[in-house]
Amino acid sequence: MKPVFVLILVAAVSMGSFATNVTVTTTRLAGSAGTLTYAYFESASASSGTSPSVNTALSQPSGTGTTTISRGSTVDLWSTQFASSRTLATGTWVIDIWALANGRSGQLTVSVYVTNSAGTVQSTVLASASTPTVGTSKTQVAVTASGLSLTVPASGYVEVTLTAPSGTGTPTSFTLYWGKAQGTDFQIPVSVVTA
Repeated sequence: MKPVFVLILVAAVSMGSFATNVTVTTTRLAGSAGTLTYAYFESASASSGTSPSVNTALSQPSGTGTTTISRGSTVDLWSTQFASSRTLATGTWVIDIWALANGRSGQLTVSVYVTNSAGTVQSTVLASASTPTVGTSKTQVAVTASGLSLTVPASGYVEVTLTAPSGTGTPTSFTLYWGKAQGTDFQIPVSVVTA
């Protein structure tokens, strides 16, 4: 029995000398943690004012429609209400707009906020960014922004405001399109951890 034991020991030592040329690394799988993007589709005429009255749908609606943003006025797009406090991940926010400018081409101003249940701003994600130029025929324009991690309070919302410029050298209004295949929407990053 002793000679057999010695042979196995020698074989193990011999194999170990060959293994020194191999590098082994351990990598955490990307699928174990990351971010999802939640999209909120505008599904009815956008509201103006600070009270969350029209919530944007979690899925693209089957119908279509338009909202007019008059010169110098603002409309609001709201996420659905967050049932509990939620931390939004650091990541890219996207505001996807289908619109046309009436009278002449122009730009909308976009701001993004986190609000409480009453629509009172708690934090600013994006302040007064300009869209690419909106032409006089229906077109899609998008604004992207890098957002830091922040928390939406329980019963709170994410609010997107779209403001038309004022003054005589600007479009008389903008037509905002919502619905199937022309869906104005906004997308927010949400952290996800899976087991």
